[in-house]
Amino acid sequence: MKKILLICPCLLIAACSFFYSEKLGPDSFRNLADFQENCPQKLYPYRQGLKCASGAYDNYTVTRITDFGQRPEWSPDGKKIAFLDKDDGNVFELDLQTKEVQCITCKFKHNGFYRIHYLNNGDYLLLGRKGKIKSKFASRYFFTGFYFMPADASTPPKWIEGLHYEGVAVSKNSRQIAFSRTWFDRPFIFPSVIYVADVSPEGEIINQKAVHYSMNLIEPQDFLPGNKGLTFSRYTPNYDALTLDFETGRVIDQVKSPSTEEMEGIFPDGKFSLIESDRHSGLIGEMDLDIFMLKLDGTGKDVRRLTHFSDKPNQKANNPVVSPEGCRIAFTKSVKAEDWKSQSHGLGAGVYLIEFYSCK
Repeated sequence: MKKILLICPCLLIAACSFFYSEKLGPDSFRNLADFQENCPQKLYPYRQGLKCASGAYDNYTVTRITDFGQRPEWSPDGKKIAFLDKDDGNVFELDLQTKEVQCITCKFKHNGFYRIHYLNNGDYLLLGRKGKIKSKFASRYFFTGFYFMPADASTPPKWIEGLHYEGVAVSKNSRQIAFSRTWFDRPFIFPSVIYVADVSPEGEIINQKAVHYSMNLIEPQDFLPGNKGLTFSRYTPNYDALTLDFETGRVIDQVKSPSTEEMEGIFPDGKFSLIESDRHSGLIGEMDLDIFMLKLDGTGKDVRRLTHFSDKPNQKANNPVVSPEGCRIAFTKSVKAEDWKSQSHGLGAGVYLIEFYSCK
């Protein structure tokens, strides 16, 4: 759907995209599958209570941990993963030690949720529509806001306003969040704006302020270490992966490519971020996505492919998020929706886990 919406507002922006005439190929990234070692013994840092420096490991395993669901998020202690069963659905939580899955919103009456996040103390920040709106398109793009639920899920999710466009960033070490309002969810009101705010202990949106303006659709993804800035995506005819420095206001295009390059979860040390990309497919804009690691040095040259789901027809990997210690990645396997363009994220078909290891 984002691709369709981007045709409208700025012909100048569209024209600029034609300057990207180069084609990306196998030499545009490092395929980590080619560097997997046959280890006599695998040493998993997380299982030894260690943290992982981003980009330090070439070896990893990929394991399916649920057979349904989408859009995973890590709990602050890294012991649980919350996820949705579907768009406009319920929130489930997987205990990684016991392997038990429980629905934490099924006991409450609600209107369905699109995303789930943990605040730094374990409280839940849920993204869902305001009221009963028949049109799923309208509810997702025009009437999505925040719900708050305490960590013990003892009370129903409470609507706390904060209408916004698509996804949000949630700080790992404070109750700060970032979200955007754009010319699409507020039709033809320019420019688009990224706001930062805090969620009070009572679950209210406070201290809201604008930190970035753009004529494009923009969507914050993650806070940089120390909450000094953001990673975010800019949706032009291409998808651009950018960073924003709060102090200087400087925005850096971290990839500079003609392909889809959408920011996703960041590693705790801030040196690498995950992106969804179709640079490997040669079919720019077709959303044949897989997960890559991108070094945030502004050059766009250190890009490493992690998954190969889109090598098979009608499926892909997306929505990757990094664990608090940086040694694991949770992501969604998605299968093709009936309308691949308007539901470009696909239909969630399970949550998978990447875990890095070294050889002994």
